Amino acid sequence: MTSIHDLHNMAYIMGVNLQHHHGLPKGWYSPSLRTISTMHDMAVWDYKSTLAHELGHAVYNDQKTGRDDFDQRQEDRADRFAAKLLINDDELKHLALWHRHDLHSLAIDLEVTPRLLTVYLQLHPNVLKDLAA
Repeated sequence: MTSIHDLHNMAYIMGVNLQHHHGLPKGWYSPSLRTISTMHDMAVWDYKSTLAHELGHAVYNDQKTGRDDFDQRQEDRADRFAAKLLINDDELKHLALWHRHDLHSLAIDLEVTPRLLTVYLQLHPNVLKDLAA
C-alpha cells in the first residue's frame, strides 16, 4: 500500500511543496508555484486520493486551459495516475474477498475514494474476475 509518507516523499523528490487550506476544493496544484494544497482535516482515503491526484497533475505539468474538453482530459489522466499509484492488484484481490460487491467498503480499506477504485477497475476490468460468484 502506498502510504502518506510515500506520497509526501514523492512530492519532496519532485520539488513540489505541500500545504493545507480550509474549505473546498479538496485539492489544487499550482504549476507556477510548484505547490499542492489539500483541504485540512480530510479522512485518510480522501487525503491520499486527493494528494495522489494532484501529484498526477504535477507529474504531467498540467495547467488549466479554460477549454473544458482538454481540462477534463487532464482531470481524467490525474485520476488514472492516482488509481495506479495507490492500488495494487494483490492487495485489491485480498481485500475484495472480505467485501465482495461492497465497493465503498473495499475502497475505504484500500484507503482510496470509491471514485478512484472505480477508475482502477475500469483500467483493469479482469482483476477481480476470479472472485466473481
